[in-house]
Order: sequence, then C-alpha cells, then structure tokens
Amino acid sequence: MMMMMSPASAVKMMMAAGLLALPRLLLGLLLLITTTTMMTAFMMLDGGQVVVVSAHQIARKVPPLACFGDAPVARMQIDLVRSDFSSLAATSSGSTLFALNNGEKAAFQFTISSENGKIEKIAEWNLTNIVADPEGIAYLGVNKAGHEFAITDENPSKVHMVMLQHGGGEITSSSVMTTAIDPPAMANLGFEGVANVPGEGLFVVQEQKPAALWFVAASRGVVTTPQKLVDTANTLGIDALSDITAAGGDAAEPAEVFVLSKAPKQITRLDISDRNNVKIIEQYAGAICGMKQPEAIAFTAASEDGKKVRMLVGGEPTELLIFEADVDCDKKLNSTEGAVFSCPDLAATVGCDMTIEEGGCPQRRCDKALSNSEKVCTDDSPDTQCSLEECKQKCTNHAAFKCSTYAYDEAEKECYVFESCVGETDEPDYTLYVMRKGCDMTIEEGGCPQRRCDKALSNSEKVCTDDSPDTQCSLEECKQKCTNHAAFKCSTYAYDEAEKECYVFESCVGETDEPDYTLYVSTYAYDEAEKECYVFESCVGETDEPDYTLYVMTNRECKKDMSEGGCPQRMCSLEMNDSKLVCDGDAARVNGDAATPCTLDECKQKCDNDKTCTHFMHDADDNDCYLMSGCKGEGFSDDFTVYQCM
Repeated sequence: MMMMMSPASAVKMMMAAGLLALPRLLLGLLLLITTTTMMTAFMMLDGGQVVVVSAHQIARKVPPLACFGDAPVARMQIDLVRSDFSSLAATSSGSTLFALNNGEKAAFQFTISSENGKIEKIAEWNLTNIVADPEGIAYLGVNKAGHEFAITDENPSKVHMVMLQHGGGEITSSSVMTTAIDPPAMANLGFEGVANVPGEGLFVVQEQKPAALWFVAASRGVVTTPQKLVDTANTLGIDALSDITAAGGDAAEPAEVFVLSKAPKQITRLDISDRNNVKIIEQYAGAICGMKQPEAIAFTAASEDGKKVRMLVGGEPTELLIFEADVDCDKKLNSTEGAVFSCPDLAATVGCDMTIEEGGCPQRRCDKALSNSEKVCTDDSPDTQCSLEECKQKCTNHAAFKCSTYAYDEAEKECYVFESCVGETDEPDYTLYVMRKGCDMTIEEGGCPQRRCDKALSNSEKVCTDDSPDTQCSLEECKQKCTNHAAFKCSTYAYDEAEKECYVFESCVGETDEPDYTLYVSTYAYDEAEKECYVFESCVGETDEPDYTLYVMTNRECKKDMSEGGCPQRMCSLEMNDSKLVCDGDAARVNGDAATPCTLDECKQKCDNDKTCTHFMHDADDNDCYLMSGCKGEGFSDDFTVYQCM
C-alpha cells in the first residue's frame, strides 16, 4: 500500500512491520528520510522488504493561483519530446522531469537549467509493448532499479504501474493497476491524466463523453476498479480534460488536485476532501488561453530553500510554459480576475486593424497574459524609453518571435511588441498598431500569399491533408469546402499549393506569416436592396416574405460508396446522428474477453442489412465499425473512413 506519513505514523508503521528490530543506525536513517521537510518520503511494502522512495510533490505547497501572475516567466519548446507532448511529471526535488509522447508511445527524462534554460535529455524509453496510447504519467518513486510511475492507457482506459529502468531502453512489462472502466470510453476519449495523492490514492481524468474524474484506491499487486467521482462537464462546467496533478500532500487542507482542461482552456483547483462532493476552489486561465492544445501540468520547487514554486504547463506538439510564485504569497484563493480567470470569447478578440500610417487604435492594447509579448521600451530611464518610430522598428526587428502588433504609450514612451494580438482590451495610456492589415482578398483577387490565421486562436478545421491523393484537394475544392462547411460558418480559408492542403476558419484570429499558405476570405450573398441579412440555427415556421430570399447551407456529407473508396480520414458526428457500434476490435484490450472485429466487407454487409443505415464508418487498424443514420457534422478523423451505403 502506498501512503504518506507523519513521523508518528512512520514509527507505528515500523512497529507493525517489525522494523524496530532493525539496527538503530538503519532505523534512524529511515526516520530521518521520512521526517525531513525537503525529503519527505513514502514507503512501499513489497514482499516484506521496505523500500524508501521519494514521493512526487509531497512537501510542496501551492499558493493561490493568482500568485503566478498573468504571464509565464519563460516559454520554450521541448524538442526532445519530438511531438504529441501529452503529460508531465517531476521528481520530488523538481530537478528531473518526465514527459510522454503518446503518438510514438515513448517516455523521456530530462532537466531544464535554472540558469540558462538549457534542456538536457537524460533517458528515453519505448512503451510500445505495454500501452497502446500513453496519455498520463504520475511519479510514484525511485529505487535501485529505476523510477516507478503510474501511466494511463487512454483506450482501453486503464492504469499501469511501470518501472522505467535507469538509462532508458525498451519496456517489456508492467503491472495493470485497474480494470477497464464500464462502459468503455469512446475512441480517443478515455483516460488522459493521473495524479498520485499520498494518503489517498490515484485520481484519473477522462477526456470526454463523459469528461470525468475517477478515483483508484491503488495497492501494489491488486487490480482495482476505478470509482467515478464526478462528471465534470455536467457538474463543474469543464467539458474536455487534459491532465491532472497533485501538490501539497498531507500538508494540503483540504486535500486537492489541479486539473488542466482544453475546453475551457484553464487550470482548475479542486477540493477532493469529500470524494462524494468534489468542488471547485479556484481557476486560472491567463496564458493558457493562447496555447494550441494544453496537455500537461506539474508543480516543482523553484528554489532550494523551498520559498518558490514553479508551475509547468505543456502542450502539443512540444510547447512548455513556466510560471513561478512565492509560496508565502498573500493573495487569496479564487482571486484571479478577467482573462486570468477565464479565456475571452475568441470572436471578441478580432479588433484593431490600423497601421501607424492610419493612426492606429487609440486606448487599446493586446492582453499581455494571453499574447506572447515583450516590453521592449520602459520608462525606467531615458535610455530605456523610445519613440513611436523606434517602437515600430523594434517590432520589425524582434528576434524572439515574429511581431505582428505593437502598442505605444506616448506619455511614458513605453513599447510592447506582440506575436499575435489576443484578448484586445481598453488601455487608456496606449495606442495599438498592426504591422500589416489583415487579409481581405478573395480568390478572384489572388488572396494574401504567405499568410494564415492562427490555428490555436481561431476555430478551425483542416479539411484537406497531404496524407494521400484522396485527402488532398485543389484550390477550388478548398474554397467549396469553406462554402459548404457544416460545423461552423467559414469566413476564411488557407491553401497550400505544394501539399494541396486546406484549412477553413470561422474567424481569422492572430493572422501570421506562413510561407506555405495563401489566405483567402470567403464571399457572401446578401440582400442588395436593403443590404440586410438574417442567419438561423434552424429554420422553424418558414413563411412567405416578399423582401427576402431564403438560402440553406449545404451539409458536408460523404457521397462516395465503397467502390469509390469512400471518404478517408473522415467521421460522421456521433452526437448529431443515430449510430451503432456493431464491431469493436478493441474489446479484447478493453475488457479482457473476446473482441468483435470485422472487415470492411463485413461492415458494409451489416449496413446493407440495416434499413436505417445510410453510411458506415470503418477503422482499418482496429477493425471497428459504426452504422450511421445520416452523416451530419462530418469532420476529420485519424482512424476512420466514411462510406455511403448505396
């Protein structure tokens, strides 16, 4: 059994285990390790042998989240992870970090220098033999053989205890700690993250459908059934979960965990002292709003004296934000405000489009917390101030990132430069300027070469890819996909002529340089006489109206049957249509008994035999098959091909 202990508890445990018969020197050493503030430990009883191991995040106090400020102290790329950065864990000292790449099924050990930010890789492990989709990692401890972790497998949704031996290599075995959840999680929507809370057990988050928090009463050598604590979407308003971590251990009152989510993009501090009534303590958004896809969170010590704590937030593909705070910060819990409390509506972030020649946008500035930014001129002295023209030049020459926008304070002669302008707000002292106006060129006008909207900030979808000729498209087809896009009203699209790839955007936020793409704005029909337009979510009570013409948007739906190869890398919405999972090739991994896979021909036959089936979807790798009554909300999928049933 894994547990956190006080000195008194340690003595009681040793008495129960007969350890007081050990030599005094060894017993004293055990007590010293157990009671030292910076080396608090937990013990694992393994076949009568006591192993003392460092516990993850036990003696670390996390102050109110407002103490971390409105922006990170550092931003970096963890290139050694390569891609698909999915989770993060740290040793008790925080000097060594562990990360997962779920795409390649790999784990990495590395350090980050506190002096120069240099990243040094220590080891790498291949997890292919033990997990199909490693998404979450929690540190359990270390012994002579290596470091021990709890690692989640998204589908099937299980937790494994894994020993990563010193020096790296291929991992060939693990201990399964949990049964699969019932009902099984949908594809790519299972266990995302795991946290080790000493004295409690493991807390695990499920990504979606439902987004949920689970509890595992972890015991060595015992396979337990996860207990679902709360549906976070319906109860807490958190719709899509990414990761979870713990900090504070027994010192935390009440017991708590920190959940990272991608819908909404934020960190939520949860009170788990009553597992039947999980409650939100506070939340933090800030710079996380600007991340492409937040996936990982961990807390570590930021100073040797323990007076500072560091919050690490990682995202795909290799992004890492580092925040710092004083442990004794006197701010109150639940004191974050504005954009640090919650992300602004992306639609509201499209603002200033005025250059310096046009006078800029007075009393406006991009949000420093949400936008990657730097203050390049200050009022500290005449030497650090600058003129408006110098401010513009600093934006032009900025080396750390491509500057798209700058803000200037005429009175104080201060200047901010921004990579993209997110969360534009009122700021009486500043005038905001863009380096280049946003694209307003249609396909007939040639578009805007080497430009694209920011995928992280804009509601978007990649509708054509270079994976195969079947998934590529022409420029005209890209335009048509924008016109017909069903998930949202497409205003802008970007096309890569060389790769024949296409992105569609609901609105174009954070337009940036992108050498491979040309950006185009879509055109719209409207009432020429009155220049008025109505849009409807659905058309109820259609009536005669002499002044208006009514139009419907084309629903994007696969029209290719099996003989035409179907529509690769597509999937009909499971929420918008009646569906049946009739073949499950993952069942053997999910529940341990017989799987029910089927071939493409068998999947088609099941659709032919079902009078309600209009489309079927087949996953060639897992041999899964869905029968669909309609194919509304069709979107991109790595796994499925959609076929119309003729």
